[in-house]
Amino acid sequence: MIQLTAATLTREAFAPYGQVIWPEDDGCDWQLGDAELDFNQGLPRLYLMRLAAKELRVMELAAHRQVTQCLGVMDPYPWQIAVARASHAAEQPIDATTEIQAFTVPPHCILKLHRGTWHAGPLFESPAELVFCNLELRDTNSTDRFTLPLLPGQKAEISL
Repeated sequence: MIQLTAATLTREAFAPYGQVIWPEDDGCDWQLGDAELDFNQGLPRLYLMRLAAKELRVMELAAHRQVTQCLGVMDPYPWQIAVARASHAAEQPIDATTEIQAFTVPPHCILKLHRGTWHAGPLFESPAELVFCNLELRDTNSTDRFTLPLLPGQKAEISL
């Protein structure tokens, strides 16, 4: 089992995969670091997604090529995500030892994934259920979800 140590989430560390959106005061004008969203390929969908807890195992990663995606927990609990760069070839399995980075995401922030960023998560082991805000296209799950396995024989797990 390959251990993916969850890194501290910072804007700089997450930059190859997307943006971290932290709370800011109301009334601020747009500034560098605000989410840069791409919904040119369809109609956006914003919904609250209920997820059950599951092991912090990574068997495959998914990507959305047509849209940026935003994820944030609505509950006061951290969660985990594993990511790989969008530039990874869509036909090649992912090497968990060199191509995947894991993060622990605290409450009160939202991740914006770049178009095509490979990801596994949201993942969390407790509580039994969390609610997430999810912003993507309304047909993302049916027309724009691509998956890749890890290299044959690899199994990965996020360690905290």
